[in-house]
Amino acid sequence: MPNPMPSYQIPEGHRLYVVGDIHGMAGLLERRFAAIDADQSASPGYINREIYLGDYVDRGPDSRRVLHLLMERHRQRDVVAITGNHEIYMLRAQQDPETFERWMRFGGRETLVSFGVRPPDGPPSERHMAEWREAMSPEEKNFLGSLQLWHRFGDYAFVHAGFRPGIALEDQTIEDMTTIREPFLSNSSDFGFRVVHGHTPRADVEFRPGRINLDTGAFMSGRLSCLVIEPARLRLL
Repeated sequence: MPNPMPSYQIPEGHRLYVVGDIHGMAGLLERRFAAIDADQSASPGYINREIYLGDYVDRGPDSRRVLHLLMERHRQRDVVAITGNHEIYMLRAQQDPETFERWMRFGGRETLVSFGVRPPDGPPSERHMAEWREAMSPEEKNFLGSLQLWHRFGDYAFVHAGFRPGIALEDQTIEDMTTIREPFLSNSSDFGFRVVHGHTPRADVEFRPGRINLDTGAFMSGRLSCLVIEPARLRLL
């Protein structure tokens, strides 16, 4: 378990709920919502914010429903939704056949099915990409276009994959923030804040001096992790 008195802080009176990679597991997300709601009812008095670390789609069976659940949650709560590499792939696949073909290998087939689109049997054609563009509603496209690359609150920074060590935040690329593993995962230097990220699945939540990894492979393990950050402690929900 993490240290109950973390050296990294958030402002007094605030509480953050941070959720790892979802990957089309709508049932797990609904249970997370219920657990967050119950936790807030049991411990009122905080200003609450929910942060979702990206990779909402692909691999699992209910990507479209996950997006709609997050869109509805965003209307009701203080929600920060961060983009993952899979959201970027699904949008680029509407225009680029090479990305479309690569996306199929990374879980895009399941996403197409969830949108009612038949996946191609071979290399995608312009017709396949047109069908995919037409399948997504303007509201869905607007939500995906509104996703943030990263978010800072107190002494914590939230991002899908991580940051490239030695590079200023304003110079980090989209690829760095959504796909990086090394040299970020083995980095021991301090960014000046603690990074909370997903992208690299692990059997359990990883607590490291400068980072916390919340990706516990929900679509494989059935475990969707949620970290609660309060001014005086960290805990897993």
